[in-house]
Amino acid sequence: MCSVRYALVIVVLSISFFQAIAQSSDCANQLEGPCAKQEISLRMNDLQAVGSHNSYKLAIPDTELAIISDYSEQSARSLDYSHLSLSTQLDMGLRQIELDIFHDPEGGRFADPLLPRQASETYGALPYDDSAMRHPGFKVLHSQDIDVRSTCPSWISCLIEIKRWSDSHPQHVPILIMINAKDGGSAYPGVKPALDFTTQAYRALDDETLSVFPFDRIVKPDDVRGSYRTLREAVLADNWPLLDAVRGKVLFALDETPEKVRIYMDGEPSLEGLPMFVNSIDENEEHAAYFTLNDPLRSQDQISAAVSAGFIVRTRADANTLEARINSTDRREAAFRSGAHYISTDYYVPRPEFSDYSVGLPEGVPARCNPVRLRNNCNGRP
Repeated sequence: MCSVRYALVIVVLSISFFQAIAQSSDCANQLEGPCAKQEISLRMNDLQAVGSHNSYKLAIPDTELAIISDYSEQSARSLDYSHLSLSTQLDMGLRQIELDIFHDPEGGRFADPLLPRQASETYGALPYDDSAMRHPGFKVLHSQDIDVRSTCPSWISCLIEIKRWSDSHPQHVPILIMINAKDGGSAYPGVKPALDFTTQAYRALDDETLSVFPFDRIVKPDDVRGSYRTLREAVLADNWPLLDAVRGKVLFALDETPEKVRIYMDGEPSLEGLPMFVNSIDENEEHAAYFTLNDPLRSQDQISAAVSAGFIVRTRADANTLEARINSTDRREAAFRSGAHYISTDYYVPRPEFSDYSVGLPEGVPARCNPVRLRNNCNGRP
């Protein structure tokens, strides 16, 4: 498997990464660890951190990747990446996790995926392990029937892993957990469509979420809105919680289309009583607080303006394995300059057979002062 093939390289590179962090820590900009209490009145939207894209994803086995390549070589290239466990990523300083979820209320809907079955029948590949997929509940995978392997196959198991890590590191800055609610079919022939996300499905998702992370461990829209009429008004009034008040907490953001966002909100225009923020398209919407703006080259001015106004933004330093294959850093540098709070990557450690491309904060710390909101050091002194 690809995951086995790269395991030794990743371990060696991870050790080097940890050593770099230890050598380059600077108290003036350190928002976690022994220097974390130096900051004065920082709010949670005054930071910048690195995260991962499709954080759960394991490598597609070579036999299955070859089948995909026969259908579309470009698709196979774009899917040729993988990640370490969520807890390992958090250990390495990543503070944004992205999870793709599928509705599976009866269990078993994703237990016999097409591509692993084809690889087993055609190439004698090992059968797919369906043990985690037989139980009811939301599942975590990239693409049903095609790209199905995950370090944590269920929503509950992913959250439990993050929660255990968080419990052991109570001073961490807020961890953004992004969610894509997957539905519909696929261009690949023979793929079984995923179920739609109804309001009832979203409420079931909230119930699963709250069974692991209670409300007091989540930064909620209500925490930001406070006494303001709308969430947007609170954001523009700089009412995000102080950083010290939300250490050890997570925030959830549903990164979806306006239609899916409306279904989740279910008549609550500022997400009243709900545990998740939602992606906004228009800064004038009452629920506007969080934005996904994934192209920092094209949207750098828009990102910087949103950050300056007080909104939280996530962007991507790379996509579809393109930057890593040619060691292009333009998008990465634009992402950091933009001031986006969470910068997502598939390469927090490089993939040597591609290039030495990787993404991390210059100081090697989990979070730093946001370069747009705070041009001085975190303690307020130049």
